[in-house]
Amino acid sequence: SVEKLEITKTDRFPQIAGVVIKNKKTNQNELLTADNYVVCLGSYSPQLVKPLGINLYIQPAKGYSITLELDENSQKAEISPNVSLTDDERKLVFSRLGDKRLRVAGTAEFNGFNLELNQTRCNAILQRTLEWFPHIKYVGDANFWCGLRPATPSNLPYIGRSKYQNLWLNTGHGTLGWTLSCDSPAILANLIAGKKVQAVFPNA
Repeated sequence: SVEKLEITKTDRFPQIAGVVIKNKKTNQNELLTADNYVVCLGSYSPQLVKPLGINLYIQPAKGYSITLELDENSQKAEISPNVSLTDDERKLVFSRLGDKRLRVAGTAEFNGFNLELNQTRCNAILQRTLEWFPHIKYVGDANFWCGLRPATPSNLPYIGRSKYQNLWLNTGHGTLGWTLSCDSPAILANLIAGKKVQAVFPNA
């Protein structure tokens, strides 16, 4: 696990000298060094860089999802959706995972870093799913899950250089982590390489 970032100062810019990690096998701290460092810890990013004087305006927004294993009849397109659908009024997104599974994600809860499942919220998503698709039958129990979305006030991620010359940011993607997971590192890699990019996001 990452413990902290070590800083060194040059004539012009402060730089990161290394990352202190704790080796789980030996329970000892180790220093890892590199030419450049990227912060991409989602909702936990602000905690790592705050001691460096970097304030990232990221809040953990807990979102929920349910996954249903559909029975053979419910796998048909006329019974359950086989393309992504969004219920904008209730803030739910329906996604098909392969042939047999349906995932429904939604809601937002600001409760710090708490990862306990709120059963009321879980049941509400399941109930609304069955209201939308009343003929769905599923095998076994619904699989409930929750996770923390790293939300920024503008809903834009931090992608770019921080105030430290060799410390870069790729965090704060909110609900679009998977959507932007390919393009964000490509943009950042070009920035680190000194190449011109078309998309520039706020940095620290």
